[in-house]
Amino acid sequence: MAKEHWETHLYTYAVALVVKENIQPENLAGMRAKAIKQGHTEGECQIVELDPEHYVRTGQLEGPQQ
Repeated sequence: MAKEHWETHLYTYAVALVVKENIQPENLAGMRAKAIKQGHTEGECQIVELDPEHYVRTGQLEGPQQ
C-alpha cells in the first residue's frame, strides 16, 4: 500500500521549507538528505523547493498544465 504524501520525508521537507525562517539551515539540509536517503530523488527535492506550499496542499510535484 502506497503512503499518502503527508506520510513521507518529502512532505516533512516541504513543510520545513514553508516555515523556513523558523528552521536552522543545517536542520533543513538534514531533512533534505533524509528525504533523498528514504527514496526521494534530487529532482523531487528541487521541484518541492520551487513551490513547497503547492506540494504540501496537493501532494503533486507538478502544477496544472498551462
